[in-house]
Amino acid sequence: MSTKMGVKIAAMSLVLGLCGHLVCGVYLGRHLTHMAIDNETGIVYVGGVNRIYQLDSELTLMVEAETGPRNDSPNCAPPPDSCSYEKHETSNFNKILLIDRSRNKLVTCGSVYQGACETRNLINVSKVKEFYDGDQVTDYAVAANEPNASTVAFVAPGPPPTNHDVLYVGTTFTGRTREDRIYRDEVPAISSRSLRKDKFSLAAVTNALQGRSSSIYLKREISPVYRIKYVSGFSSGNFSYFLTVQRDSLDDNRMTKNVSKIIQLCQKDPNFFSYADVPLKCEHNGVDYNEIHTSTVIKPASELRDSLYLGEDDEILIGLFSRYNEDMDRTDAAICVYPMKDVRAKILENIKLCHQGNTSVSGGGYLRVGPRGNCNQQSGLVINNIEDDNEYLCNTVLESFSMVVGISPTIKAPLRTFQNTLLTAIAVTTVNEHTIAFIGTSDGYLKKVVLKSADRGHEYEEILVDANSAIAQDIAFDPKAEYVYVMTETNVTRLKVQNCLRFGSCSDCLSDGDPYCGWCSLEKKCVLRSSCPNSEDPSMARWLHGRANQCIYITEISPKTVSVTKVEELHLTIPQLPMTSTYSCVFQQLNWSSKADFWYFGAKCMTPNFTDLGLSLGDKASQTVTLALNSSETGKLFVTRKFTFYNCSNFKTCSSCASSPYVCDWCIYENSCHHNTLQCQQGIIRSQASTLPGKRGSVHCPRIETKVTDNIYLPVGVRRKVLLKGYNFPRLGSTFGNYVCEVDTGSYTYKAAAERLDDTHITCDMPKIEYDQTQGKLEALMKVYWGNKFYLETTTPLIATVYKCDVLANYECGLCLNLNYTWAALECMWCDQTCKYSPNCNSRSVSSCPAPEITRVYPLSGPIQGGTNVTIEGSNLGSTFEDIENSVFIASVKCMPYRHLYSPSKRIVCRADWRGQVAEGYVTVKIGGAEAQYREATFHYQSPHLESIYPVNGPKAGGSQITISGRNLNTGGHIEAAFGEVPCLVESSSVTENSLVCVTTGVWDATPRSPIKLFYDGREFPLSRDFFYRENPMIEKISPLKSIASGGRYLTVLGRHFRYIQKPQMFAYIPTGDGKYFPTKTTDCFINHGSLMKCPTPSLPRLIRNQVRLKRDTQQKTPLVVELGFMMDGVLSVRNLSGSGVDAQLEYYQDPQVYNFTEKDRTKIFKGEMLIIEGHHLTLAADKYDVVVLIGQQLCNVTTLSSNQIVCAPPPKQPPGVNGEGKEDGREYPDVYVKVNNLSFHVGRVRYDVPEQYSFPKEAIAGIAASGGFLLLIIILILIIYRRQSTKAERIYRKLQIQLDNLESNVRNECKQAFAELQTDMTDLTGDIIASGIPFWDYHTYTFKVLFPGMTDHVILHPPLQKNGRIKFSDQGLVLFQQLLSKKVFLLTFIRTMEDQRGFSIRDKVNVASLLMIIYQGNMEYATEILKCLLVELVEKSVSGRHPKLMLRRTESVVEKLLSNWMSLCLYKYLKDHAGSPLFMLYKAIKLQAEKGPVDYVTGDARYSLSEDKLLREKIEPKVMTLNVEHNGEITQCRVLDCDTITQAKEKMLDMLCRNIPFSQRPSVQDLDLEWRNGPTGPVLLQDEESTTPCKDGWRRYNMLSYYKVTDGAYMSLLHRQQTIKSLNAFPIMKMDSDPGIRHWHLAKHDDATQKDGGVKMISEIFLTRLLSTKGTLQKYIDDLFKAMLSTNHTMPPIIKYLFDFLDQSASHYGLTDPDVVHTWKCNSLPLRFWVNIVKNPDFVFDINKPHIVDSCLSVVAQTFMDSCSTSEHRLGKDSPSNKLLFAKDIVHYRKSVEKYFQDIRVQPAVSDQDMNSFLAEVSRMCTGKFYISSALRELYTYVSKYHSEILNALDVDNQASAQQLSMRLEQVITNMEGPSNKTAYV
Repeated sequence: MSTKMGVKIAAMSLVLGLCGHLVCGVYLGRHLTHMAIDNETGIVYVGGVNRIYQLDSELTLMVEAETGPRNDSPNCAPPPDSCSYEKHETSNFNKILLIDRSRNKLVTCGSVYQGACETRNLINVSKVKEFYDGDQVTDYAVAANEPNASTVAFVAPGPPPTNHDVLYVGTTFTGRTREDRIYRDEVPAISSRSLRKDKFSLAAVTNALQGRSSSIYLKREISPVYRIKYVSGFSSGNFSYFLTVQRDSLDDNRMTKNVSKIIQLCQKDPNFFSYADVPLKCEHNGVDYNEIHTSTVIKPASELRDSLYLGEDDEILIGLFSRYNEDMDRTDAAICVYPMKDVRAKILENIKLCHQGNTSVSGGGYLRVGPRGNCNQQSGLVINNIEDDNEYLCNTVLESFSMVVGISPTIKAPLRTFQNTLLTAIAVTTVNEHTIAFIGTSDGYLKKVVLKSADRGHEYEEILVDANSAIAQDIAFDPKAEYVYVMTETNVTRLKVQNCLRFGSCSDCLSDGDPYCGWCSLEKKCVLRSSCPNSEDPSMARWLHGRANQCIYITEISPKTVSVTKVEELHLTIPQLPMTSTYSCVFQQLNWSSKADFWYFGAKCMTPNFTDLGLSLGDKASQTVTLALNSSETGKLFVTRKFTFYNCSNFKTCSSCASSPYVCDWCIYENSCHHNTLQCQQGIIRSQASTLPGKRGSVHCPRIETKVTDNIYLPVGVRRKVLLKGYNFPRLGSTFGNYVCEVDTGSYTYKAAAERLDDTHITCDMPKIEYDQTQGKLEALMKVYWGNKFYLETTTPLIATVYKCDVLANYECGLCLNLNYTWAALECMWCDQTCKYSPNCNSRSVSSCPAPEITRVYPLSGPIQGGTNVTIEGSNLGSTFEDIENSVFIASVKCMPYRHLYSPSKRIVCRADWRGQVAEGYVTVKIGGAEAQYREATFHYQSPHLESIYPVNGPKAGGSQITISGRNLNTGGHIEAAFGEVPCLVESSSVTENSLVCVTTGVWDATPRSPIKLFYDGREFPLSRDFFYRENPMIEKISPLKSIASGGRYLTVLGRHFRYIQKPQMFAYIPTGDGKYFPTKTTDCFINHGSLMKCPTPSLPRLIRNQVRLKRDTQQKTPLVVELGFMMDGVLSVRNLSGSGVDAQLEYYQDPQVYNFTEKDRTKIFKGEMLIIEGHHLTLAADKYDVVVLIGQQLCNVTTLSSNQIVCAPPPKQPPGVNGEGKEDGREYPDVYVKVNNLSFHVGRVRYDVPEQYSFPKEAIAGIAASGGFLLLIIILILIIYRRQSTKAERIYRKLQIQLDNLESNVRNECKQAFAELQTDMTDLTGDIIASGIPFWDYHTYTFKVLFPGMTDHVILHPPLQKNGRIKFSDQGLVLFQQLLSKKVFLLTFIRTMEDQRGFSIRDKVNVASLLMIIYQGNMEYATEILKCLLVELVEKSVSGRHPKLMLRRTESVVEKLLSNWMSLCLYKYLKDHAGSPLFMLYKAIKLQAEKGPVDYVTGDARYSLSEDKLLREKIEPKVMTLNVEHNGEITQCRVLDCDTITQAKEKMLDMLCRNIPFSQRPSVQDLDLEWRNGPTGPVLLQDEESTTPCKDGWRRYNMLSYYKVTDGAYMSLLHRQQTIKSLNAFPIMKMDSDPGIRHWHLAKHDDATQKDGGVKMISEIFLTRLLSTKGTLQKYIDDLFKAMLSTNHTMPPIIKYLFDFLDQSASHYGLTDPDVVHTWKCNSLPLRFWVNIVKNPDFVFDINKPHIVDSCLSVVAQTFMDSCSTSEHRLGKDSPSNKLLFAKDIVHYRKSVEKYFQDIRVQPAVSDQDMNSFLAEVSRMCTGKFYISSALRELYTYVSKYHSEILNALDVDNQASAQQLSMRLEQVITNMEGPSNKTAYV
């Protein structure tokens, strides 16, 4: 069944790097041509126009190499050759892209430079070696040099004697002009090229003069006009093949068609004499699919192989063909399969024709052959009767029998055909017994086809990869064949080859036909065979594959139902039930299970005993539960079926009991239902399922039949007799009571005696019934009882209608009379001036009523044309419609009533008739001889008049409110409006006499509409005016796109057609956490003109605003991004601008802060020209135009706005303030308000410092002037002195400020530069990791390193060793000891007893915990059970102590170490798959960063460090050098420092040379010598110490590269120690013996103070900024690690949730309310006992070397993580440790992440026992068995031997241990362990 998946990968691919589990795509640009996959690393290489791309396996772009355009001409050779022809920029189309595995190179050839080639580094394709020159054209011209000319290339074995791989190339001839042909005539059509030389020359040239070489040329005169298209090529057997499409004739003057051919070349033939081709036909019934498009070769799987009768090593050729169907004008396609042995047989047949002298197969007219042609005589092979086929097929010497162009084709019928489809790509793989083809089409689909036989294929899925874009030919699988890579012209897409997990049931899994998928029966999931345990044996039915009828399911359960009163054995029929497991039946809803046994057809089990188990169905008669079969092996309920339990006693009526499908019988005189009726009296009615004789079915049940019983009417206060009809009424004996009738009115229940007349009739003598409700009638439930209060059932509820005539008639005569017509059975009549039950009338009833009365009429106006529906309300308005049918008049004009709207006596609705003129009059109703008029108001016939509309314009989307003016516009009852034929919706509330408002509806085109029309009760009133529909508004740009959280910032909105919008508004869509959005309130916009409007941003809701504000506390400036929308009348296109191309994403930032004045009373004294107001975050989302400063009521002009300050120019005079009464008062200081958009801040008040004006006498002024002159000179002198001093202090301050700024800038720049350099190095590292993978230790090594840290050997790594000629312990004793340990009571007692002993040290506790984990690593379920028991005891002990927080902080007991070990083993896979990668990246980043600067070889101190203790406090400026290092024949560039010691340099070289090799597999640095090959006197051996190294004051410095004066670019060699080289002084170097009196140093003498040059001591703390620099550089990698450790996604192992829930439950159990206690327990468990250990010791996880500097940095990171887990606040000061100061701000953030991590885990659903056991079983399966359990048992037994007395005593006093006789069993173990044995125990 073919299905089209809705996977729109075309859209997906446009999102770069968007990867999922099933699909991953990347857009790379146009004209992608080739793709290759490295099967060792998984790296993807893509060739396109002017680019080569290198992608990782998830299609993340790693490297992009530019290959063009190049300055080139088709008439020129590649540079550096000169050329007289004009060159121009030419795009380079990739023609060849393949991997040369022999040299680990990528071969790329383009269309420029005559199709020249390059080789590229597989790790970094930008590293390239070009092959553009040569002596011959064939040395560089390899591929076609035109974009559309074909080139096919592949690597295969070449000819002897080397048999090296060569490059086989087929190239279409491209010489179009005489100039072109100068070069292209020399390019062979087919050739093999050398991969071992410095150029791509021909692989073999045996005779240049005779032109004998590994090449095939077309005839020169033929090649320009006979184009051969090379489709594909491959190697099979000892032959190489090309597939081509070419014309079937050389004559292009007649109608020719294309033909497909296959070319064969013997790989042992250096001259290509073995060339032969034959036509390859795919046809059936005369339909010839003549053009092949691509092909592949594979060894088929068994299903296809057997159908073709092939051997296991036989290969098949699968080709995709097409034909043009002229009749249908379409292209059809086909798949054909050719066994390669058949192809070779057909080629052999044609070759033999040549050897027999048949010239028709010679050259075909287009290949170059001898002058007399080939095949013109019999060969020696024929003459000598040589029958060896290989002699013919591999002709290497007979040139005259070469160039065979076969005439006998190989023909096969299509395996499958496709109509109107072109197939373009194919990749084939095998899985199980199937051969699967992944086939691409020209319209972007990928088809999945199972190739079943030569003529049958099944397409089971089709996926849309890239709509309308052809799938390129290069389609390939990843190394594990789990994904398929598909390329189109622009995209590369990775798809998972299967998606089995999408099928939730066996039938879906198997019916889909996906050959990858099968149903893992006991696991109950659709998976690959490899993912299903025990799936290799088909007889076990563990993995079901094939047709859906193979599914395991419960076909039948016998019996089908069971009563809850019985326990029965159920037989479950289950075909193919695996017999290798044990099962249990699970009744899911009952939460009960029972053991299942096998029977011949499946399994059998017992049903639950409901009574003993206390189970019940409640009040339900039956319950259908899910009966499932559970496998003890997998814990899965793998087959289910519904099963029903029933309880007869819950059937409360005879009908339900007797008609039930269960074995239930109704006992009539017990009035109950029973499964067993042995205790019943006479009168039993059997159910249909019963097998006993008797009456059967509900038809025999006693019941009242409501359908045949007459309606029951009971007038209030009247006694009546009621007759009830039914069937099978029981005859009652003396022991039973009589029949009783009950009527329940709701407030009271009336009982009445009843009498059984016969089997079918009962009468009830009903009493007088009353009820208090005001309604006219009451439907009361009536019931009949018999015997002992037994209910007599009814077919439907029996209803008695109790009624009051007067209330029903509303005390009106008309309604009362109407009841006689509509409800005659009630017998209501009008008498005694009211409505009564007729037998109760005291006087004669009347047939006519009093005069009618009108109380209300509406509407009171209508158009003169009539048609208005007028409603008349009142009383006695007739009792029937006939009474008023011709009795209504309005203004003397008849009004026609509506029958369906008439309410007798109460309401008349009539249609006013045509009047013709304006008039008014009364509304009159005449009934009989009586008449009523409505005198409150008159009805007006009037004519509405329209005068104008406003506005006359609106958008075509509608939504505009239009006001229509005129006279009498409030006429009639129903008003409609229209502009032309377009409705305009009238707002009824807006209608007045002179105006009304309507809202326009949308139209398609913006054109005028006329006339304006109003419809009054269907009558039209026009106005000859136009309403102009205008184009909808369009928004083109919004700016600025930032706002504060409180909103109010005005945004400028540019666009078109704004002027016609009445009320533009703006709002925002706020994203929610679940991917949805909710809108804010709207704000009103202001239109300036038709293309511009101003809109204030809306305020965020308070809750969201608070969340944005919280980010201020974490110093984050991350905005909240919202999408803007606009309300513009009815225009919908502007309400959501996403996808419109307009950037409408508004960023909301936290609100700014404006600080109050700090002066006394918040009153600032203004002295200068400007007023400065302090604040914070002022410019995040505002500029100075958004800020308004008011002093009093006057503006303070804002001149400058910075992040922290507002500067404004106040008014020249102090504005008046406001007094207590709110009035302006010049004696008060004015208030200062700052408004930032919607925010307002009262910052204080301001007082102008203005001197008071005094009135001086003139004499005083003269005196002051005289004395002031003298004082002025003194003041000037003082000011000059003061000015000099103050400016000096200011200069010093500014100088210090500049120095601090420079220091900060330098640190920041250093961080940026270091981070950029580190990122580059880490990118290269990422490429290396992709190539080689992260060097994880295997599970065995990891376990040993974690359990036994620091140890390289242990007894568990060896079998038990003999002691004094004999094994210390016997094998039987060890086995018994292991069995005893499996007893939980013993193991717990064993641990408790040892911990009680004073001699049991911490080391012993750690050792015991590790040994136990070794013993039970294959049974983690048991280990978890033991751990949980011990933790329960530990919690109890800790809670009873004084400091419960200290639990798990230190390793003081076995359980704490056991917990560490348990977590380490359970989290290994999580480390390897997820968390290990960021840890490794952090390790590499620290190592790379540290080695960028000098590292002291002696102390380990480094310039770049996170640890102050390991900070190099020396001012050293090293020189970076790049050395060319030769090792094992390869030269690699390595970066070193001139201050590196020789050993340090060797270590860096080894890191570069062996970067893809784990550390344990590298050669030791001590086993290698470093030789300077081009030293000043020849080769020089470099060493850390030698005889010439100077020694001064007892100090000897290690030799550095600078000591030897090594130059940048020098050539070095790493040699093994056995080689002897001369030293610098030409004397043999001998290793120096260490002198005990000599102290060594490298960069700093570690016991001396750091000194500056010249002997002046430097302050060491000046270098502490390097800590900050290093921390800033490594911050990203630390954050990534913490994020991985604190991740709670779906990959988080369940043991974390399980452990944390245990701790939460323990705290709740003991009533611990302090949340810090549980938080500390969790921190002490997972973070402290696992993560900190792993972070500090990455060498536990990875095969790496951990230098001292890396160790110290990781310790700082680990300490930071520990501080982040702490709940206590650390007060920091100048004396705080540097690492705490370094990460002080980060710890605040990390601490919140830890709290969120714990909270997220807390709210997750609990881990089920099934999931936990499944996970632990998976961990147990990782056990490699490489540890000797017997040795671990022997080691553990030493503790038993040491404390055996104490353990035996403890077992004796323990009740459980005594019950299990554990003491005796231990004594047996001790006896066996100490007894002799000559066998060794291996467990």
